[in-house]
Amino acid sequence: MAIYYLTISFLTGTGYFFTGKKQGRRAAFCYLAVSFLAFAFLASFRYGIGFDYFSYQNIYGMVSQWHFGNIFHNIWNEPAFYLACKIFSMAGCPFPVFLIFVNMFLMAVSMQFIYRFSKLPWASVYLYITLQFLAYQMNLIRQSLAVAFFILAYPYLKERKILPYTLLVFLGGMFHNSLLFAYPLYFLLTWEYSRKMLGLLLAATLFGYLFFDPMFAVISPMLPARYAKYSGGYFWSGNGFLYVVLPALYGGSIYLFREYIRDKRLRTIFTNSALFQFLINVFITKHFILERFAIYPFVFSLLAIPEILWGCREHGGNITLPWKKEGGWAPCCRLVLLWFLVLGGVWFCFAASEGFHRVYPYVSLLDKSLSEPE
Repeated sequence: MAIYYLTISFLTGTGYFFTGKKQGRRAAFCYLAVSFLAFAFLASFRYGIGFDYFSYQNIYGMVSQWHFGNIFHNIWNEPAFYLACKIFSMAGCPFPVFLIFVNMFLMAVSMQFIYRFSKLPWASVYLYITLQFLAYQMNLIRQSLAVAFFILAYPYLKERKILPYTLLVFLGGMFHNSLLFAYPLYFLLTWEYSRKMLGLLLAATLFGYLFFDPMFAVISPMLPARYAKYSGGYFWSGNGFLYVVLPALYGGSIYLFREYIRDKRLRTIFTNSALFQFLINVFITKHFILERFAIYPFVFSLLAIPEILWGCREHGGNITLPWKKEGGWAPCCRLVLLWFLVLGGVWFCFAASEGFHRVYPYVSLLDKSLSEPE
């Protein structure tokens, strides 16, 4: 676990020191380049951690023996990852080398997302670790690739450009079909809900929660086989309501501090994304596998929290709130900053104690070599 704590401390401390006060693009670029290298190293030189590590290793070995026709015949609806495996295996790359390139792509997309859109890169990097995005990428590689394409589609969602958004979602869905189910977020996240519409949404969620199993039995024949087969399996079991507490705190915090998000369009997207990530997480108390769909709206937490912190620091005195103060890191703004730092820290500690994605504690390739008999 020490390597995680050191990474969090180092990147958060240096990020705040070098980019927290001066928001120069060069400083942010250099800081995120260092973060990219640190995350790529952690993810690429791990061994045997992540529930699906050996599964992906076996897939890589299996696909290396296939022809391209086998891929399109056997896995026609999600061929992209398997095509990548085949291409790298044809180049003579072993699985660890393939993993390095995959992780470099995932980290590059994540860091450019932060560089382009985050008001406080150091805060986004802190949240990237503590809110489990790094852990997610070290386990669910195919879906992480789909999430990367969803991140690339963000500017088109924000600017309401449906054609490039659709293209990127389709491409990402070829790595993991779950992204295709997240396509409606284009409409759901940008809608300004009235109280009546919000009430109907909550009523629909309650109805879906109570009658999820019979409804799933009806639609499961229409789903891809890999999703239909989850019913009754290990991942079909539910988690306790304790797992909903942190998503609820995050969603409530975004709503409470939403006025600090000065851009009304972003306020709508970030508030709605916090709501939908919470509603989806409620369903994991019935079936844990449904947590996978929460990652798509939740990824906007990397922007929403820094947006609130920036608005609190720069414009706090211009917003009518009970804790209204002058601009800068006023005492109330420091409390908001402290709250989100604590929320991230508690989230990380809970995840580590529960063994999220089976990446805790960290095991490296060096640990593997030292444990092998001479």
